[in-house]
Amino acid sequence: MAAAGSLERSFIEISGAEREKPRHFREFTVCGVGNANALTGTVKYSESAGGFYYVDSDKLFSVTRNRFIHWKTSGDTLELMEESLDINLLNKAVRLKFQNCSLLPGGVHVSETKHHVIILILTNQTVHRLLLPHPSRMYRSDLVVESQMQSIFTDIGKVDFRDPCNYQLIPAVPGLPPNSTTSVAWLSNDGEALFALPSAAGGVFVIKLPPYDIPGTVSVVELKQSSVMQRLLIGWVPTAIRGDQGPSDRPLSLAVHCVEHNAFIFALCQDHKLRMWSYKDQMCLMVADMLEYIPVNKDLRLTAGTGHKLRLAYSPSMGLYLGVYMHAPKRGQHVAVFTSLEALHVPDNRNFYGGFIT
Repeated sequence: MAAAGSLERSFIEISGAEREKPRHFREFTVCGVGNANALTGTVKYSESAGGFYYVDSDKLFSVTRNRFIHWKTSGDTLELMEESLDINLLNKAVRLKFQNCSLLPGGVHVSETKHHVIILILTNQTVHRLLLPHPSRMYRSDLVVESQMQSIFTDIGKVDFRDPCNYQLIPAVPGLPPNSTTSVAWLSNDGEALFALPSAAGGVFVIKLPPYDIPGTVSVVELKQSSVMQRLLIGWVPTAIRGDQGPSDRPLSLAVHCVEHNAFIFALCQDHKLRMWSYKDQMCLMVADMLEYIPVNKDLRLTAGTGHKLRLAYSPSMGLYLGVYMHAPKRGQHVAVFTSLEALHVPDNRNFYGGFIT
């Protein structure tokens, strides 16, 4: 009986006309979290989007089978949507407006634990942690046969966005620029919520919220390039070992890769270099010049980068992938993909692939 029920829901016919129906968003305003004066003269941040799939989304009998979350940010607005290819989810689309704030590019991160779906949000003035019930907590049946069920966003209106355990103003610390154009967030193995922002001096600031169920205080650390390790690391020798940093070192794009109780933060910077930081050791472990991997002329090497982008993907079977987009105005765009960390120090390594787009 269970097998028959599962087979009935193992496929679905998708109607193009039905999928084109406009979504109904429930709208909520996160009031009083920012300073209205801080918006005066600020930069206009680019729109961004992303997605998340559940760990058990590929399991036939899982309540999260074929189920995923995607989002879009624009100005002060975050749109969150949960989708399922098997069933109709109720109350699945929400629109959050952060009063007097702007969502930062890369400022949304979704992860899951046994009991919760946790959404980390970073604006130009605040950091937020949303705790929502995991679908397995909302529906305990081993077999989903209903045609519809509630989304995890059903009760988001009950969330206290100003709970000091899950919300903080970004502190005014020296070296933290008011208009960061990139950010990244992640959840540690210990349940801490961490948010990274570029430092005006070329390093990385990391804001840490303690686990939601453990009393603690917010902390801020700055990862400085002056802590470059002066030793070998799996074949790397840092290409720039110096204590001072200039404006050209400022990160333009950030990405993070978590390994057990450590997080490695990658920063693609204005000087066209890729840097890797260890949050646990608070050290810059590697510097790699991206211009060594692509055809360039002297003018590009002397020009500060403006539109570089960095993307990271990881799977236990395929390993770590780094995608590097080098923006070169009037000279085409360069794309490089590294399929292993070792590829970064050997330009002709077989695990490196590069391309040129005119």
